[in-house]
Amino acid sequence: MLDVRKLNYFYYSQNSLNTFKKCPLKFKMKYIDNISWKNDSEEDIEYYEGIKVGLDFHLICERYFSKITIGNENCNKELIGWTNSLLHMMPIDEENVYLPEYEIKIVKNHMKLQAKYDLIIIKPDESIEIWDWKTENRKLLHKEMEKRFQTIVYMYVLKEGLSIVSGRKIDTNRIKMNYWQPQYEDHIITIDYSEDKHKENEVIISETIQNINKYDFSKDFNKSLYIKQCKFCEFNYFCNNEKIDSNVI
Repeated sequence: MLDVRKLNYFYYSQNSLNTFKKCPLKFKMKYIDNISWKNDSEEDIEYYEGIKVGLDFHLICERYFSKITIGNENCNKELIGWTNSLLHMMPIDEENVYLPEYEIKIVKNHMKLQAKYDLIIIKPDESIEIWDWKTENRKLLHKEMEKRFQTIVYMYVLKEGLSIVSGRKIDTNRIKMNYWQPQYEDHIITIDYSEDKHKENEVIISETIQNINKYDFSKDFNKSLYIKQCKFCEFNYFCNNEKIDSNVI
């Protein structure tokens, strides 16, 4: 069995770091044991259909900002509505540089990190915006999104990898991250960045990776510390012989 933590080609992502935070055993099953667990219940099918709609919208966004044909003629009404919201809210500005589905990898000390962005926009005033599309039905909150590992990792990696993206140094204060849910067209969550936040994020990421790298799954795991996460977890049936509560995903 390969321990990905020891592999040169393995880079930590916001997903892997967040998984370890929620439950180290889940991290082991997903990233070390390489286990994929999926139920065949009606709720499970509905959940994965929802994921497909989200992926279809991401593809539409990638085509739009790549300035190629969107190709949504055969989409359902929901996707067409989301697309119309996108076109209305974010008309293409020829002075901007658009980088859809853009990946950055960095190595700093013991930290090997990767982030794949739905969209990066570089503006003429040398400001940079990260955009992330969220298609959950639940309306997201600023306080919640600011603390997410995705926000921490995405903003940190972008700042550290700016030379890759723009070819020049950009002030940390000119970086913003925007979360947008197309079903709530006017609701944009914007998170500002700063040098202080960047230093804080580095500490959080560094300590998390150190904890993962030295973690002994056979000795250190205490199930009672993570039991509240079980009802949200796709491995709940695998670990506890209990079905996942799809209403809370």
